[in-house]
Amino acid sequence: MSLESSVRSIIVNSIHRVFPETSVYEAAGLMVEKDVGCLLVSGNDGPVGIVTQKDVLKRVTSRRASPELTKVKDVMSSPLISVGQETSIGDAAKKMIEMRIKRLVVTGEDGDFRGLVTMTDIVRWIANQEKLTDSLINYLMHEVI
Repeated sequence: MSLESSVRSIIVNSIHRVFPETSVYEAAGLMVEKDVGCLLVSGNDGPVGIVTQKDVLKRVTSRRASPELTKVKDVMSSPLISVGQETSIGDAAKKMIEMRIKRLVVTGEDGDFRGLVTMTDIVRWIANQEKLTDSLINYLMHEVI
């Protein structure tokens, strides 16, 4: 196994998007419908932020704010934290740990959005490389949740 492999091999390209003016209610509904934990927030010039389930819980639900009246732009995480597509998986994981985040935007040489890599993607890649036993994978997954 080599954590020197680039994140290009594990990025997810099919990311669901919303606009900054989208209501949190609509965004949460889309997350449930698509069974995803985050949505990319895109403006006229490309991605401007990311809204996650945790953002909704911390910034809307726990404050008893109205999801119908709250806009995604008011709860999204911004600025986006990114890495280039040639960044090693090990360096991407290190950046996530240092920044205390679970998702990184991946950009191409031109700086354009290429996809997203998550901590789950990295753990899954490592598990496939090492052929970890089912019990160890289950243990790791329960610790993450």
